Amino acid sequence: MKKFKYLYIGVLSAILSGTFTSCEDYLDVNKNPNYPDESQVTVTTLLPSAFTGSAAVMGYLYQLYGSMWSQHYTQNPSSSQYITLVNYAMTSSSDLRLWRIPYADVLPDLDLVIKKSEEEGAWNYWVVGKIMTAFTYHVLTDAYGDIPFTEALKGQNCKYDDSKTVVYPGIIKMLDDAIDKEAEASAKGLKTMNVEDYIYDGDIAKWIRFAKTLKLKLLMRDFDTNKAEIETLLAADDFLKDDATVHCFEDVVNKSNPFYENDRRQLNTTNNVRACTTLYNYLAEYDDPRIGDFYEMTAASDRTEYRAIPYGNRTSSTYSISTTSRAVIGATDPVYYMSAAEAEYLLAECYARLGDKGNAKTHYDDAVELSFARWNHDNEIDEFIAVGKPYEFQDADEESMLKCILTQKWIASTRCQAWDAWFDINRTGIPEVSEYTTDGDPDDYVLGTLAYNPNSSLAKGQFAHRFIYSKESLDYNTNAPTKVPAITEPLWWHKK
Repeated sequence: MKKFKYLYIGVLSAILSGTFTSCEDYLDVNKNPNYPDESQVTVTTLLPSAFTGSAAVMGYLYQLYGSMWSQHYTQNPSSSQYITLVNYAMTSSSDLRLWRIPYADVLPDLDLVIKKSEEEGAWNYWVVGKIMTAFTYHVLTDAYGDIPFTEALKGQNCKYDDSKTVVYPGIIKMLDDAIDKEAEASAKGLKTMNVEDYIYDGDIAKWIRFAKTLKLKLLMRDFDTNKAEIETLLAADDFLKDDATVHCFEDVVNKSNPFYENDRRQLNTTNNVRACTTLYNYLAEYDDPRIGDFYEMTAASDRTEYRAIPYGNRTSSTYSISTTSRAVIGATDPVYYMSAAEAEYLLAECYARLGDKGNAKTHYDDAVELSFARWNHDNEIDEFIAVGKPYEFQDADEESMLKCILTQKWIASTRCQAWDAWFDINRTGIPEVSEYTTDGDPDDYVLGTLAYNPNSSLAKGQFAHRFIYSKESLDYNTNAPTKVPAITEPLWWHKK
């Protein structure tokens, strides 16, 4: 299959690529003698390259960090592969790929897609390139804060732009430009785009709904300021209905889901990622059937069916491999950029903030149903959202609505959009960050809050709000910030 020719090469090259200076001339990426020159590449090869790099970093590294920091999973106590991130001990050298792949690999490919498709009048490729560029900048600025944007692809020593006043308006303009091109991108006679598009197989209408939903998501970073524009989008009611995923993986070496490929195939142990009591205890309390979709049964026959580890706990004698549950990571799991469930949770949150309890409940119920249906439990939904059931919509006030919506969204992001759950925790404070552990302070710990890691490099009640700027950028870009923000420093849109 044509997709896998690109995917096989792309995932390996993206994940295993060598050092690249963040603001060096981006065209140097294509000057390796083993790769074609810029004049030789086409939009039909550049777009798959961008998708593979993006899927590699989003599906593995961002998903991994989000899964740990959202406390869906934790590190196996007897190994230490991910202990730095579990302990929030990140530095500028922790994992350069978090910055390098999206910034130095994906964005340059997308920039060439946009330029070449504009020259050729291939507006379908242009629209996809614009939307994917907007998405990539969204992830980078929400993870790092101020980033190179207006000069990002222009050479060395590019300036860092303010996330609130420059980057966010610029991303939204990209989305508006793409939305405005829908008719031209849908016209007959354009260059064929199907297998080259890993997400929607060339369906521009679906891409436009993705763009509108992403725009809504970004506007909600400052809900009060953007209220009028949000209401305009809500009135148009043209949001994502089809999951935006890269979904062409196979259970074959180098062709599987990036998280599975890197954690389950490439490491010297397959037991690193374990069930975390923070999420597990919440699901177990309400007999949520998704437990079996997120966690494996324990290996020991004399133990309970599932058993989790308190976040960051390093007591291997108590929480051994045989007596605890491993996280389920599927070889063919798709890589999610956005989902229909996420769109419904966003809409529920919008209406809750507008005080419209009826619409908030409708979209909340739809969101939870989609979250269950993803794992084939839609026939059980009434046992959870009906009146008197554990996930019944709570509408006493705005706070109770938001807690209800965001808690279910946190659960739903497991095994698919954990990186987005981390963003939501920062944005809304839901789930709350606790000063207590799930095992040491059972009387004080509140179910459904993020537990304190006793081995954390942070003080009680503190949380990882951002990635630390990449050492590559700090070392080689003279315009890089001289004062590097701490991992605990909130971004402009975070809940204060």
